[in-house]
Amino acid sequence: MSHVAPHRWADAWAGHLSEDERAAMDRHAAACRACARACDRVRGASDSFPAIRAQSAPELAWDSVRARVHWSVSTERRAGLRSRPARPRLLPRLALGAFGAAAVALALATGPIELDPPDRTGAVAEAPQPARPAPTPAPAALAGLVNRATGDVMIDGLRPADLFARTLGPGATLATGDGRVDVQFADGGAFALSPGSRLQLRRFDAEAIELVVEGTVDLEVSPRAPHQRFLVIAGERTIEVRGTRFRVRHDAGATAVACSHGLVAVRDPRGVALVGAARRLELPAGRAVAGAQVAPLTADELDALAGAAPMRLPIWDPARSPEALLRSSAPLEIAGVGRREVRVDGVELGPAPMQVRMMPGRHTVETADAAGRFRRAGWVDVAPPAAGAPAARFELPAELPSTRDVSERRRQLLAGIDRARLRQCTRQIAKQGLTGTYVQIELRVDASGAVNFLNVVDTDLGSVTAGCVRNVLAEVRFAPGAAATWRERLEL
Repeated sequence: MSHVAPHRWADAWAGHLSEDERAAMDRHAAACRACARACDRVRGASDSFPAIRAQSAPELAWDSVRARVHWSVSTERRAGLRSRPARPRLLPRLALGAFGAAAVALALATGPIELDPPDRTGAVAEAPQPARPAPTPAPAALAGLVNRATGDVMIDGLRPADLFARTLGPGATLATGDGRVDVQFADGGAFALSPGSRLQLRRFDAEAIELVVEGTVDLEVSPRAPHQRFLVIAGERTIEVRGTRFRVRHDAGATAVACSHGLVAVRDPRGVALVGAARRLELPAGRAVAGAQVAPLTADELDALAGAAPMRLPIWDPARSPEALLRSSAPLEIAGVGRREVRVDGVELGPAPMQVRMMPGRHTVETADAAGRFRRAGWVDVAPPAAGAPAARFELPAELPSTRDVSERRRQLLAGIDRARLRQCTRQIAKQGLTGTYVQIELRVDASGAVNFLNVVDTDLGSVTAGCVRNVLAEVRFAPGAAATWRERLEL
């Protein structure tokens, strides 16, 4: 082994080397006198560092020190000293020696001293201040849009008339009476508040969402990034997810969590329980989460959970702001007698009456009969939103009662149609070569022959032409006879 460098002994004394390296160096020093002497010198110097570090720095008059140094090294001073006896020359050297000793002691305690050059007379430079870190920007706030609403819905204690023309942000509170409200806040994120419930958006931004619930809320959450959190706070219990569909029901008596898919973590100050797909957890008030039993969901419970999923618009674009979506969508009001299941464009929306957010254009509306079969109820045109313009509205027809014999009423309808006026309605499209069109109507005639209702439920005509055809058919007169309700398809 070659000689050990002195700085390696300092590293060993400071504890920067492994035990094996230090043992090898000690064995070498035992056989090498030069390395042993170097080890002793470094160790002796290092042992003095704690004592020097504990002492306060000497007080030096810096202006006096600078003047003495300059005077000592100047050529004029040196020339004057040559003409004097040799004995007095000892004083400047003693002064320089005292200054050097003080400088060495100060350097050991506080670091090296740097003196200004002789031609600089400025004050001692101040140490540079560390740069302050840039403030962390606050996470971007989220905004939610109402996609569907039924019954009594309040926001911040009020019943807003512009429910579909506003965004919901941090701090907002939603409450339902006999109604339900569906809110979407991301492409894969939405929640639905059930009747008789209350929900506060305690925190609602890109990094964390915290919802405080009293009642029942159904949620769908897309997978979250590692720095994002989604929490539902139900009393002293907190439900956290990374991405799943689930339901939370909380009241004074109990808290229940049911998970459709994914994984949900339920926590309280004493423990945590994991609720997986098709599982549920019931916790009475005061019951600790730790040790609680997670039970499987029945088939009926799974169906109910799937049917209560919050409504999401498939055209939600993360690159667009919610305000842009507000300007490109409009509410559709579906009204009718009783609570009947409704489908729009083949998507089941639940029982009407309701309001639902739709994109502009023509939409097909279907309703379920007493047997649960969906039948076409008609179509509706939704216009782009405009200031002061009323919302699109579709009135569901009354459910058709069973009629045994409608042949006589059908004969009267076909015989009473003014065919000349029908041709006037379709004249414009006939000139364009559009033939083979049709219209399907639904009507009811009572015993006196009066038409109770007449609706166009299906057609390939434009709205103006279809309206003209309906007006012609509505003028057909019926004689007294048996009451009848039926649907009729007319080829034009």
